[in-house]
Amino acid sequence: MPTNSNQNTPAQDEIDLLTLFAKMGEGIKKGILWLINTIGAVLVFLLRKWYYLIIAVLLTVATALILKSSIAPYYYSDLVMRSNAAHNQSIMASVNKLGDYAKANNYEALSNELNIGEEEAKAIKGIETFWYYDIGDDGIYDGIDVEGRFLSDTSVTMIEDVFVIHANVYEPGILKKLEVGLSYYLETNPIYEALNKQRLSDLEASIHQAQYEIEKLDSLQKREYYTNTDNLRQSEGQIVFTSEKIVETYHNDMFRLLQRKQEFERDFEVYSSVVTIMEGFSLPVEPDNGIIKYVKKIIWYYIGLALLLAVIISYRKKIWIR
Repeated sequence: MPTNSNQNTPAQDEIDLLTLFAKMGEGIKKGILWLINTIGAVLVFLLRKWYYLIIAVLLTVATALILKSSIAPYYYSDLVMRSNAAHNQSIMASVNKLGDYAKANNYEALSNELNIGEEEAKAIKGIETFWYYDIGDDGIYDGIDVEGRFLSDTSVTMIEDVFVIHANVYEPGILKKLEVGLSYYLETNPIYEALNKQRLSDLEASIHQAQYEIEKLDSLQKREYYTNTDNLRQSEGQIVFTSEKIVETYHNDMFRLLQRKQEFERDFEVYSSVVTIMEGFSLPVEPDNGIIKYVKKIIWYYIGLALLLAVIISYRKKIWIR
């Protein structure tokens, strides 16, 4: 039978693979050398045009000083709140409504809702709420969803009862009144107030029911202990087996009932309001629109513009010829 002349031998296959790997290595080497040469050329160009960068820095500082002097300083602080009577989404929507008043400069509505003076309401620049998120559903807060990236991500769990309120104010001294005003605003909401009353009523009933079951189980345990005397006349091995099983069953049931009752009592006593402030506003140290923050935001625009002008001016003849 004739041999197929086109069929490759194992040795030829090995040679082809070695050639392929060699070409790949050569391509990677050329790519790395090109990248190094490009970075070197850019660095040399920047060193030669250093005065463009100096001008960009000076313009950045000048712009930051102008903005700082023309715009009133404002501060931000965060408050952590727990919603007890309603779902987070509903409570957060109500708080964001206050933020809409602040954006629209509707200080009359803002002062009425927060129960503060209109002049004090003018010190509030903005109010916004954010979710806590939990990656992996391990019960540990992994961060605050400031950009709203995880609201539609099914692999990330949004915390259902605790959330963050972010406030921007022109005067840090208003934060304490804002904290009190937020509680007043939510506590006096008729819907939330009715939901909370119903929740407390249900908790009180649950506490009584748990106590009744505890007493009933305790009575049943005592009756079992005093009436089941036949087991005491049995052999020693069977006494241990039967007694331990009964005691363990009663112990586990009693422990679960006590734990449930304590949870009900905690919610009834500690979280009795519509909302609970877990961590209040802290006094900010420096304004959010200070000169340093303006510099950080603006400098990249000026550097980019300076580099673009440097390239255009340096290669203007080539650009115009084309």
